[in-house]
Amino acid sequence: MKQIKAHIAVSLDGHTATLDQELDWLPDEVKAIIGKYYLDADCLLMGANTYNYIFEHWGGWPHKSKRSFVVSHYDTNVTPDCGVEFLTEEPLQRIYELKQETDILVVGGGKLLTSLIKAGLLDSLTIYTVPVMVGKGIGFIGETLGSLWKFSESGVLDNGVVRSTYLFSGCV
Repeated sequence: MKQIKAHIAVSLDGHTATLDQELDWLPDEVKAIIGKYYLDADCLLMGANTYNYIFEHWGGWPHKSKRSFVVSHYDTNVTPDCGVEFLTEEPLQRIYELKQETDILVVGGGKLLTSLIKAGLLDSLTIYTVPVMVGKGIGFIGETLGSLWKFSESGVLDNGVVRSTYLFSGCV
């Protein structure tokens, strides 16, 4: 079976973005590292909010050469000719099927990460903890009580960002 992995930046106070969905607090080094994972991935998976943010803030769809999947209640695909497919019906079943054939990288999305963790589909989670407090913002992850993770590795980047990787090891 292939792997579903996530790389996500989180502020010291537990947010992935400000309330207005801005990421200007992220150091360029973190953006570059996570961006490289996006470039190297076979397949991308994201929630609708992340998809819309990328499309609106990056001037279109930058991942045209990648299979990309968006989990959403509604198909609002504005990039159908760019390899983007919306998963609106039984998305977790479809993600499980995709995982049988390809490695998948999750792009942002605390709600999506929470769903993947609850379903036991996320294999690896790398968190970049940025030493900044953004105040109010979009939370990192929802309730995932009972999921067990094994510490894999960590390191500190030049700007004080702590990178920690955890591997899913089961449920209580």
